[in-house]
Amino acid sequence: MTENDLLIGCQKNDSSIQSLVYKTYGPKVFGICKRYMKSRELAEEITMNTFLTVFQKCDQFNNQGSFEGWILKITVNCCLMELRKNNLQFDEIPHDKIASPPANEIENQIENQDIEKMLEILPDSARIIFNLYAIEGYKHKEIAEKLNISDGTSKSQLNYAREKLKKVYFNSTK
Repeated sequence: MTENDLLIGCQKNDSSIQSLVYKTYGPKVFGICKRYMKSRELAEEITMNTFLTVFQKCDQFNNQGSFEGWILKITVNCCLMELRKNNLQFDEIPHDKIASPPANEIENQIENQDIEKMLEILPDSARIIFNLYAIEGYKHKEIAEKLNISDGTSKSQLNYAREKLKKVYFNSTK
């Protein structure tokens, strides 16, 4: 079944197609939710909320990009909405408090590691920015707009996350 068939089935509220969409994309959606949420239960709840949103708004899909990509963007937005409800604070970390590693060094070195376990050590704000930038591919300007923070705060949180991951990674490989 093609993505277009899945989309048409969802638009017709076909429960068997909706179930197939959930089975097809559920593991990826849940994986994203687990990266953003600290608890498994909350990740499961956000996963369900994501699919409810997908099924309610599938008529709004405008065929720009893939249906899967659209679902994953909704996933990130659902995670961010949940985090905003908890009034997560993003503080800018002064540059003299962190050493800036070379771009993409940490992401490349931990790609074969269990990324969820690595991200658990980060404070919420740094984990979210790391997810958005390094994993989801958002630019600092987009992150700043999504989270209502400055570009500098996004950059400093990312550098903090990279440095913390670098310390943990290098200490665990010695």
